[in-house]
Parts: sequence; structure tokens; C-alpha cells
Amino acid sequence: MPQTALLPRPGLATTAPPRSARRIGRRIGRRRGLVAAAVVLNQLAYGSVYSWSILSAGLQARSNGFALGRDEAGLPFATAHALVFLGTVLGGTLMSRRPPRGIALLAGVLYAGGLLLAGCAHGRADFWLVLLGYGVVSGVGLGLGYIVPTTLLQRWFPRHRALAAAIATGGFGLGSVLSAPLTRLLVAHFAANPVRALLVLGGLFLVTTLTGAAFFRNPPHTQSVPAQRGQGGPDGARGYRPAQALRTRQWYLLTLILFFNTAAGISMLSVIAPAAGSLTGLSPTAAAALTGALGVFNTVGRPLWGWLSGRTGLLNAFVLMLTSQGLCLVALSQVASPELFFPLAALVCLSFGGGFATMPAVASDFFGLAHAGGVYGLMLIGWSLAGIAGPLLVSELAARSSYGTAFLVLGAVTVAAALLPRLTRRPAAA
Repeated sequence: MPQTALLPRPGLATTAPPRSARRIGRRIGRRRGLVAAAVVLNQLAYGSVYSWSILSAGLQARSNGFALGRDEAGLPFATAHALVFLGTVLGGTLMSRRPPRGIALLAGVLYAGGLLLAGCAHGRADFWLVLLGYGVVSGVGLGLGYIVPTTLLQRWFPRHRALAAAIATGGFGLGSVLSAPLTRLLVAHFAANPVRALLVLGGLFLVTTLTGAAFFRNPPHTQSVPAQRGQGGPDGARGYRPAQALRTRQWYLLTLILFFNTAAGISMLSVIAPAAGSLTGLSPTAAAALTGALGVFNTVGRPLWGWLSGRTGLLNAFVLMLTSQGLCLVALSQVASPELFFPLAALVCLSFGGGFATMPAVASDFFGLAHAGGVYGLMLIGWSLAGIAGPLLVSELAARSSYGTAFLVLGAVTVAAALLPRLTRRPAAA
């Protein structure tokens, strides 16, 4: 039998890539790793926002010059979450016009500078400094600092966008885990004036954010962006501008999906310590330890779902995340055992964190990478609204009835929201 069929066809490459091409590939690979490490270092500071409850407890103590009520002590955190959206919109708009390094440097200065300003307060009379510094200045810096690395890393890893977003947001989650014990130590040390802890944190975060941002740069060339398995999407070099995305129903559906996924996790976490005590009889010390442990699952959920979504499909991942969160919350409403309470709450946190890793990839898949920062920055209004409305709703339900009722209602709504990804279809190419 003739063997010509085994020979390569004319015109097909039969030799290895030129040495220069291999060198360029290795150089780009090293730069990818450096940018990814810089992103994680940069994001550690911003994750500290979830340690506010520790500082809030210090501000409520009667032994210092603040002695705030519970509602007053929560105002800086609520203000920061309300203004995150302003920072993400600004950052997303600038990302399509300016190099990422300068924007990230500005974000670090605003976030750390706001903490330093808040740390200058002496007592209740100066509480406005905490509101201005932590709530307004750091809130805008938080939004800026969050959106830039999330968009940048997807540009460096266009074939693995969900995993790239997971690395960026994973740094944010890791920051929440690492900052909690440090904040606790500082608040105990500065018991007479707890906001002095922000002076130390602000100085530390100024170093980490600016050091990480110094290595931010766009990839050396624009790459065509293949769709994830089973998905298409607009060409990554063109895509939708933010104003165009706002004229599509898909943008609103995706923002709703992000809202419900975020509300489920953040609402549970806002009351997790008193709810664990009420439903299972857990001691305050054990409930505080539970809160810290759940931060680990919030962090782990980001790379985990970033990896899983590449296998299930991005929208299918949200069906699974919303369904699992909803069912676990319904189960939590009936649980009386600490041994069951923890794993159910941990599963909620896995999906809560996973949503922040998966949605940036959905946004770039639907609307293209060219203006993904601006489009996703606008979508993060879902995060801001969930951070305000969700905890308020759960607290109100718990006050009127019980934590069991609050979790039952929240779980039922979240399960119903799992239908939204099924109603969402990719828009036509821009």
C-alpha cells in the first residue's frame, strides 16, 4: 500500500517555531506571571474592607471617646459600599483610555489615604473624619482598585478569562482573611481610640497597593479572544462600549444575576455571628471564629468557580451557584446543630465568592474585552445595591420574626433567581 498518506501535506509547518518566537513566548509568559503576582499583592489591601465589623465593635465600646450606637458604627461601611459603584464606573471608563498603572496608583493613594484621614479622628466629635475618609475617599478608591486588576488580568489571559478574574478577586478575598487578625490586634492595642488602627493599616496598604500597581501593564499586543466552550460573543478587539451595553437587555439581566448572587452571601455574612448564636446556641467566641473561617471559603470560592465555570459554561455556573446558595440558606433556617450550620454557611460563601470571579468573564464574553472594564464597572452597581439592601432586609426580617425566617425568605428568593441565567442570551456582535 502506498505510504504517501502519511507524509505531511504541502504548505503545513513541519519545523519548530523560530528561536526568536520562542524567546518572545517565554518573555510574555514571565510577564504574565509577574503581572498576576502584582495583582494579588495589590488586591490584598482592598479585601480589608470586610474587616470593618472588628473596628465597628471597637467604636461601640463605652470605654473610648466614640461609644457609637450600632447604626452609627455601620455608616462608614455602608457609605463605602454605596460609593464603590462610583469608583468602578470611573475606573472602567479610564481603562479604555489610559494605561492601567496610573489608574491603579491613583486607586491605592485614595484607598490608603482615606484610611489615614479616618485614623486622625479623636472621638465622637471627629466621627465625620471617619465617614469622609473611610466612607467617601476609601470607598471611591476601593471601586477604582477593584475594577482595574480584574480587567487587566483578563487581557493577559484571554483564553482563561474566568480563571484570570478568579486570581484577581482571589487576592481581594485573601486580603479579607489576612486583614481580620491584624485588625483585631490593632483595635485591641488602640482600645482607647480604635481608629488609630487605620493609621497603621493605611501606611501598610499604601506600600502594598503602590508596589503591586508599579508592575501593571497591558499585554504587548491585542490577541483575538476565543469564546469559552459553547459560547460566542463579540470580537474582543471591538465589542460594546458601555453606552451600547446599557441599551441591551442582557446588561440588566447580568446585573440582576450579580445582585442576587451577592445579596445571598453578603446578607448572610452581615448577621452570621448573632444568627449562629440564635439558631444553634453557639457562643460569641465560637461565632467570631466561625466568621473568620467563612472568609477562607469566600476566598477559595473565587479560583474554584473560576476553574469550574470553564467546564460548566459561565451561565450554567451561575445557575449552580444561585441554586446551591438558595438551598443552603433554606436549610440553615431549619438547622439547630453547629456541626451542620458551618458546612452549609461555607457552601454559601463558596458561591458568593465565585460570583465575583465568574461575572467579569461573562461581561467580557458578552460585550467584548476592549471596553470590558467600563461595562463591568457599571454592572457593579449590583454589588453596591446588594451590600445595602440585602443586610437591611435580613436585619428587618430577623427583628420582626427570627433569623430562621430571614434565611428562609432569602433562600427562596435566591433559588428563584437561578432562573435568570436561563433567560439570558448573548447579544449580537456590536
